[in-house]
Amino acid sequence: MKKTLIALTLLMCFGFVSQAYAQKTKVLEHQPKKKPAWVNTLVKDYVIVVGTGNSLDEAQEKALLKVKERIISSVADNISSQSEHTLTEDIKSGDMSITENYKVATKTRAADIPFIKGISVNQVEEYYWEKVSEKGGINYYYHMKYPFSDFQLKKLIMEYERTDRELTKQLNELIVSIDDAESIEKLNQISAEIKALSKSFIDVDSRKNQCNVATSRISQMIKNVSIEATGTSLGEIRFSLYTNGRIIKTSTTPKVKSSSDCAKVSDIKPDGDEWIVKYTYDNCYDDPDNKLTVKCGNASKDFWFNVKENSVEIFVNSDINLTGGTDDGENVEGCKCFIPVVSKYDSPFVIEKVILNFGNEIPIIIENIGQEFKGKGNHDLNLTIDAKLNKSIYTHKKYSMVKGTIYYKAVKGNESSAYRIYNNKITTAW
Repeated sequence: MKKTLIALTLLMCFGFVSQAYAQKTKVLEHQPKKKPAWVNTLVKDYVIVVGTGNSLDEAQEKALLKVKERIISSVADNISSQSEHTLTEDIKSGDMSITENYKVATKTRAADIPFIKGISVNQVEEYYWEKVSEKGGINYYYHMKYPFSDFQLKKLIMEYERTDRELTKQLNELIVSIDDAESIEKLNQISAEIKALSKSFIDVDSRKNQCNVATSRISQMIKNVSIEATGTSLGEIRFSLYTNGRIIKTSTTPKVKSSSDCAKVSDIKPDGDEWIVKYTYDNCYDDPDNKLTVKCGNASKDFWFNVKENSVEIFVNSDINLTGGTDDGENVEGCKCFIPVVSKYDSPFVIEKVILNFGNEIPIIIENIGQEFKGKGNHDLNLTIDAKLNKSIYTHKKYSMVKGTIYYKAVKGNESSAYRIYNNKITTAW
């Protein structure tokens, strides 16, 4: 009797619980009217999922997301199962976290396959949803039957593998392009593309290491850029940028600063593989510390300049000598004239014309000389006087001092000047 009462009591309690649960959970609405047999089952060549939400749209959206996740996982599981053994053998480790990372990377990449991106409600073959009152609230359950066959899975795996090969091809092409990059900007672009590509590979993937090595190499190339002079003259600097022994360009205009601010930069522009800096130096003194500093990124170089670099100034500091020629006793013809010329600067110059005055006599004029000299110090100007000279007049015995003018011009800048000869001693062979 006691056992019977206990059994009855338990049965009543179970009934109360069932009744309470029934009161807490109630299907308020559903579509279609008849619940399909495939709901909450497994059906070959289909993905069966259910999504839950506070609205019908939310439940549908979550169900569609689960379809994508299920298909992505199917691809990832197949790819991972094919690669897992090789992967763990290569790294001599059975670390499960490596396998998990590989699966995560595979899922991320698989999500970009066009088929998966194209998963939509329009492709759903059948659906069933319920509006349920439960736990004091309203929830929607959206059941979805999405077609996905083994054949489609194999196609996705093939597409994934094709994409993977394409990633390897892209990486190899980017690495090769490093040596062909003509500018710093191009190197930065290649580095950015490699870094973006690197995210497709897990840490133990050898391609990940290739990415790291390549970006490190590019960083070092940019860091090692140097400035090399290709030609300088007063008022102008020419230089090129080099890295790893080759010219590299940049679209970023280099910065140029004067040491004493006396030089003013008037123009900075690229010219093929070179950069040209033009500057004025009118306010600069003749100072050995005059320089311009060029900076481009981490690269820096000083260019020293001498304000007297193009200056030409000459003078005569010893005897002028006449000798030789054809002597007929009264006149001498074709005699040689030696003038010791001294240059104050290194700049090259050309002697164009010389005039020698013996008192008030007819001056000796030697034109179209065209003799060029270069360097600071003494230079020998040797000339031939074609005119006949009267030996009794054009002689040191009558005129021990001569006057005259030496006309010359600078090779650089083509500036013409004249040196006045005042009472310079002369010697003659007669």
